Amino acid sequence: MRQRSRTRFAPVAAGLFAGALLLSACGGGSAAADDGDATLTYWLWQDDSTDPTWTNLVAEFNEQSTSGTVEVQVIPLAQYEDKLLNALSSGGGPDAARFKDVWLGEFVQAKALAPLSERIAGWEGKDDVVPALLDAGKVPGDDEIYLMPHQYTTLYMYYNKAIFAAHGLEAPRTHEDVMAAAKTLADAGQFAIDVRGGVGGQDQWAAWMYSAGAQFVDESGKVTLADPVGVAANQDYLDLLRELEATPPGSITADFAAVRGNFLNGTTAMMIHHAGSLAAVREGLGDDVGVIPMPSADPAKPTTLGSMSGNVVFGASDKQDLAWEWVSWLLTHDPMLTMSTSPQGQLPVLTSVAEGSPFSDDEGLRVALDAQATARTWPLLPGTSTVVNKDWVPTLQSAFEGKVTSAEALEELSTVLAGK
Repeated sequence: MRQRSRTRFAPVAAGLFAGALLLSACGGGSAAADDGDATLTYWLWQDDSTDPTWTNLVAEFNEQSTSGTVEVQVIPLAQYEDKLLNALSSGGGPDAARFKDVWLGEFVQAKALAPLSERIAGWEGKDDVVPALLDAGKVPGDDEIYLMPHQYTTLYMYYNKAIFAAHGLEAPRTHEDVMAAAKTLADAGQFAIDVRGGVGGQDQWAAWMYSAGAQFVDESGKVTLADPVGVAANQDYLDLLRELEATPPGSITADFAAVRGNFLNGTTAMMIHHAGSLAAVREGLGDDVGVIPMPSADPAKPTTLGSMSGNVVFGASDKQDLAWEWVSWLLTHDPMLTMSTSPQGQLPVLTSVAEGSPFSDDEGLRVALDAQATARTWPLLPGTSTVVNKDWVPTLQSAFEGKVTSAEALEELSTVLAGK
């Protein structure tokens, strides 16, 4: 079996905790009151570097705030987490930052983040936030909320109606339907779906695993990914390529551009992605594109992967009051609508925005919004970031190549997820 990589957590955690103590000893922490001259350092990445939405929101907040101003630093997403880790471990870094849910376990265990539950309890805007999305800011075994939700997405399935009709197939409702359709299509010389074994494919795979009944962790937070249900679900994913030959050439290393290209040009008949592809597939396929929830092992208990970006406040900051004012202001109606309908927006976390246009009157967006009720995130464990950013690609590629079994691949990923 391929030698597994170790998580980077242990030395980083020690550095983060030491840095937090150092800054707190220098007079930081939430005890220090903000004043009108305070300047909050806020880090973020931009999915679309040409879009001025973030700049405009910062300017709007600064104009109306009497507590201080926000100063942003934009960092490319590919470098973002490492720069945060390095800055915080050396006693620097921002007061608050845009943040991905998969990073949460690592930073919470490092004691780098300020708990937000008490502030949320006294915040008048909390009732407008989808409750499950607030809970998604917790890590297993800890009731504190550390991540304020901001934007999220859920994965679902696109299918080509014309290809399905030509082969006498209906839209798949169950996991078994997908496997059966893949066999029918492959037998007829039509590729069914990409497995996207390249960078970024872990989310498509996680949506497959969840919808097929796999559990990444149990209620206590113990990693259970490699149980019999998980192994069988993963074996089906491997069999799409290995046994059914239902995937196009290059699928084992495909990135998203290749996956979407194959779906748009009719090479594949199905694609797992989210609403971010909705405009492109509608433009390319017109009425032939169908949008459906992830076909599940049990249609009465549908689920898929949900992914969230939000905001965190760092425990060593002496501007936590101003940081809270900023991140909670982003969760008011107008700023949320502005961001969610921007070129880099995703689904809104506020009920008041989700129930209005354009979200309430677009079928494709409604499928994504409805999926939120039962969607699950990657488990927010210390090793999740390492699996997502490093281990998943080589581990699954080894399984696709037959170098490791389905069980061995999941056991390897489980060990890293648990931070061992």
